[in-house]
Amino acid sequence: MRSSKNIGRNDMEQMLRNLPGLDMTYRKSHQDVWNELSESIDSDKEDIPLRYLSSGRIWLSLAASVVVLVGVIAFMRLYSEEIVAVHGKHLATTLPDGSQVTLNAGTRVAYHPFWWILEREVTLEGEAFFEVEKGEKFEVISSHGKTTVLGTSFNIYARNNHYQVTCYTGKVRVVSRVSGHSLDILPHEQASLNSDGSLRLSRLKDAGMPVSWMNNMFVFTATPLDLVFGEIERQYAVEIKIDSEYSYLYTGNFTRNQPVEQVLKTVCRPYGLTFEKTENGYLIVKK
Repeated sequence: MRSSKNIGRNDMEQMLRNLPGLDMTYRKSHQDVWNELSESIDSDKEDIPLRYLSSGRIWLSLAASVVVLVGVIAFMRLYSEEIVAVHGKHLATTLPDGSQVTLNAGTRVAYHPFWWILEREVTLEGEAFFEVEKGEKFEVISSHGKTTVLGTSFNIYARNNHYQVTCYTGKVRVVSRVSGHSLDILPHEQASLNSDGSLRLSRLKDAGMPVSWMNNMFVFTATPLDLVFGEIERQYAVEIKIDSEYSYLYTGNFTRNQPVEQVLKTVCRPYGLTFEKTENGYLIVKK
């Protein structure tokens, strides 16, 4: 008897055919069965990745949309327009809501035009007069203070450590960014920043004085001399240097149609000062 190890496929088939009641008739060839099996396996392999691929594409599309949306919002929030009035020039501009801003010389304002419909906010360095259209909250932010209004007109002076807001129409809220102290001011009232960061309220006898610069007139009452020379620098686009520190307070005025040297003589004379011409401007010296 042959060992089972030596029984081949044909011998096995012959033995199975001789078993009673067993039908070994094949309706399909081995090749047909194999082909169908192969096709079934390949079909299963393709279906699973396609399902995952379809789902993956949806998530990728959603992720891409989110990235684009975040990018658009960031652009709207961060993109800003800047308006600058250089030394020697005044400049008027209109904001997206129709509000008007007049910039004194040496002043910069900036805002976010694409974000404006959601937030009316302006940053300011220098001095400007605002005529605000009525609407949602309108804010002007400077290094030392924040001014909030709905619809009004006011002047802001924000240079170095000096911060001063004057209301002309409506109502203005001024907040010190140093101390958090706030004041609500009405027409012809003024809020000024103290050295300790608090705000002081004053009522103006001459309401037109703080905005006289819009008419090219500059009025000073007990004003530190360095601030007066700083204003002359901006209005005439010249450089003014001082040979030493002077603690003088100046009261007087000048108009921008006067020659700069005539203005310097007017300011220097009461204190025994004079000036010398330099390459870019003037040097103030003691006689």
